[in-house]
This record gives sequence, structure tokens and C-alpha cells, in this order.
Amino acid sequence: MRSATKSTLSIGLALTILLSLALTLLPHADSARAAAHAASPSAADSTPANPSSGCGVEQKPGNDQATITSAGDERTYRINIPRDYDVTDPTPLVLGFHGRGSDGAEFQNYTGLPTLPAIAVFPDGVPTDGKRSWQGAPYASEADDVRFVADLLDSIEDEFCIDLSRVYATGKSNGGGMVSVLACNLRDRFSAFATVAGAYYPQSFAGCDYSEPTPMLAIHGTGDATMHYEGGERQGETYPSVRNWLKPWAEAAGCEGSKDKKVGRKGEKIVRTQWQECRGGADVELYSVADGGHVWPGETMYSGGGYVTKDFSATETLWDFFTDHPRRSDTTQAADTAVRTTAHE
Repeated sequence: MRSATKSTLSIGLALTILLSLALTLLPHADSARAAAHAASPSAADSTPANPSSGCGVEQKPGNDQATITSAGDERTYRINIPRDYDVTDPTPLVLGFHGRGSDGAEFQNYTGLPTLPAIAVFPDGVPTDGKRSWQGAPYASEADDVRFVADLLDSIEDEFCIDLSRVYATGKSNGGGMVSVLACNLRDRFSAFATVAGAYYPQSFAGCDYSEPTPMLAIHGTGDATMHYEGGERQGETYPSVRNWLKPWAEAAGCEGSKDKKVGRKGEKIVRTQWQECRGGADVELYSVADGGHVWPGETMYSGGGYVTKDFSATETLWDFFTDHPRRSDTTQAADTAVRTTAHE
């Protein structure tokens, strides 16, 4: 009995000592984790809001049609203000560009972009031959759409409380081509860009200056019969594959190679391509949807011809990309570069 009692006491003493050590070390472990997180915060966490001049201006939530005069012409757009919009709290801004023959109202409806925690604006292109379109395509009108977008941004930022560090552009088909035009000609007004089933005609990147790293996301179906994933000819123009269109953006950010990862759910074949070690936080990514058509993946209503997956959402994907890529100051970008360099030493 004494032997058994001594054994029990010894085990109990050992457990007590181990528990004491664990309790002593736990705060240090938590502190170490906290210190590590503080040393390398995400871009979204570390980038402060940059309020526009419209902060404090009274506005009501809602979804409305509006007009603006640009280059002497009246232009139209839809604007969605979230229900919880606060005139003192800088809010992200997303501009969404419809495809040829569509309009801002239709685009907002099938994408579901108004559900995002952001002010969402859906401009209307100018009609040619009865179909609205944007710069960056052989069938575009002669309207100066870059000027229109710059004027629209000025107006929205003066009237609403916008976070100028979180202004984004997305678009489908010809609208994706317009995003390319903006990335080439108005990138200083935006934080990141995303295209879906983009129409990358030569006019959408002609003379583009790729000298500045720019966060760029593309989503495209491999079965797109309108704008082929591997490139082709349309409207009398030869256009590049999605990867070749992305290549200059990856080179501008000094990215080193790329890695593929299957990210599909419920049997969907979706591959995420991420270019590696891009400087300045200017990530370049491509989501390839197997057999996907000329559509908006995860659409809430008809968005185009061909197969459309319901288990992958272009809206959720681009929003994740946007929130991870606020427009950062030169100081923040320099710190990011230093962290990447240290990690490889």
C-alpha cells in the first residue's frame, strides 16, 4: 500500500510540475504569436482609411439611377448605397462595367455586387448600333470613357464618404476590356482590378505602360465560346489568351513563376493560378473554370451563354481579392518588400 501511495504521489507531483510549467510558458507563447502577427500584418489590416471629401455629406441608402455630365455629354449610371452606410465612416467603392449590349442595371442584377459591404456603381456605356459598349473594343463608340470614369469618380468621392485606399473596378466581357483600359490609363485612381470572361482586344491594352505593379485578378471559363480562353480572332481582331494578357502585369510586379492549385468544390474543376513573389503586394491571379462559358460564375440570373457553375462565385472571389489589396502608401510597399527580402535570406 505504501509503495502504491508513493507511486501515486510521485505521479501527482510530476503532473503538478508539468502543469505549472505549461501555465508559465503559455503567456510567452501567446505573446510570441501576437508579436509575430504584429510584425507582419496583412495589407488590409495595416492600411488606414483614406477618407474622401464627401465624408459628412448627408446621403440616403438605396439603389438609384443617376446622371453626370462628362465632356459635354450626359452619362447615366446606377448607384447602390448599403443600408448601414455611415457618412462618417469611409466606405469601399466598387465600379462594375457591363458587357456589350447590356447596361448597368442588368449587370448589377446578375452579379449580386450590390450585396457587398461597399458602395457599388454601375455605369452605362454609350450605344453604337443599338448596343451599349466601352472603350477597348473595335465596335466601341467614340466616347471618352476614361474621362467619363475619372469624372464619375470625382463626383462620387465628393458626394459620398469613400475610402480612397479601397476603390476597385471589375467588369465582364467588353466590361472586362474596359477594366484593362482603366488599369492602363487610370490606375492611380484604383486599388485593384478584376475581370470576368474579359474581352481583351488589342485596343484594351494598346500602348499600355506596365511600369507600375498593379493587383490584377482574372476569372475565365475554359469553355468560353465568345472570348476563347486560349485566345483567337473576333470582330476582325486577334486577341491573346487570358494567361498572355496577364503576363505583362506579372512582369510589371516582378513576379517569379506561378503555381496552380485546384480549388473547386462539389466536384467542380477550378484551378487557381497565383504568380509568386510579386513586389509591392501587387498579386496577379487567374481562376480557370473548367468548361465554363461566357458567363459570370455564381450568377443570380442569366449572364451569358454556356455552362455556369453555381458552386463558385466570381463575386465572392473578387471581393476577397479586393479586400486583400487596398491601395498602399510607398512606405507600406517598401516595408512589404523588406519583409519578403528578409524571408528569403
